Amino acid sequence: MYKLEFEKLTIYEVESLHKSLLEWCEKSDKELILDLGSINTIDIAAIQLLIAAQKTCEKKSTEFILKNLSAEVQNSMRIAGCDTLFKGSLHD
Repeated sequence: MYKLEFEKLTIYEVESLHKSLLEWCEKSDKELILDLGSINTIDIAAIQLLIAAQKTCEKKSTEFILKNLSAEVQNSMRIAGCDTLFKGSLHD
């Protein structure tokens, strides 16, 4: 499990996180779990990055799972129409 240590996950953090996510996807065999417990705010750029990472993982048959989403992050995912895209994410 990889813990994201951001309070906000916005367009300003996406560039630095993108490379790490790609590396984590490559290193993970069966599943990649991201702990978003410290994140209070997420924007559409960050949600798009998570979707891209999920697709990268799917190509190598790796499950992409989000854990510990705050109510604010869950709400942002719902507003963006992405609340059903991620396994484990909005149902913890």
